[in-house]
Amino acid sequence: MVAEKIFEILKSRAPRTFNARNFKPAAVLVPIQERADGDYLVLTQRAEMLNSHSGQVAFPGGRVDPSDRGAVETALRESQEEIGIDPRDVRVLGELDQVRAAASYLVTPVVGLIPFPYEFRLNASETAAVFSVPIAALLDQSILTIDQRFGSEWGPVYHFHYQQWDIWGATARIIKQLLELAYGFEA
Repeated sequence: MVAEKIFEILKSRAPRTFNARNFKPAAVLVPIQERADGDYLVLTQRAEMLNSHSGQVAFPGGRVDPSDRGAVETALRESQEEIGIDPRDVRVLGELDQVRAAASYLVTPVVGLIPFPYEFRLNASETAAVFSVPIAALLDQSILTIDQRFGSEWGPVYHFHYQQWDIWGATARIIKQLLELAYGFEA
């Protein structure tokens, strides 16, 4: 069972954090579903009418609210708001290293196991689509491209191309980190 392996890996390490005063804290849920044919990541496409990252592929999540008691609560709250995942249905496995996103966000990825099947309820003002990607597909080196030209202080820009989806930026960095830790992936 991969959930147990991921739980043990994340429990045994301290996630890397950044001291970034000018960044806004945010958190995302990295939802994993265990299916008969393998493990899957659940991703969203952000609504086109959003001011930032419109139309992009992302994990459900967002900015930390003052009332949130940390990254886990933010990730669960935002996932419920965006795609209807009930926090009681999430088994939190741990946190990955923080990643910087866009020009001003510091994102804490929270890995969680959710049931399969699951009836998602999309908030159309935030989310255009929800879809799943098999981990086996993400482990296939042929779908990964690395763009050094547009790299920054955060490193190169990774793109996972799966079906019609271009999964890139902070989302791709989070996926790469999970694959390296739990699945032995080497880019």
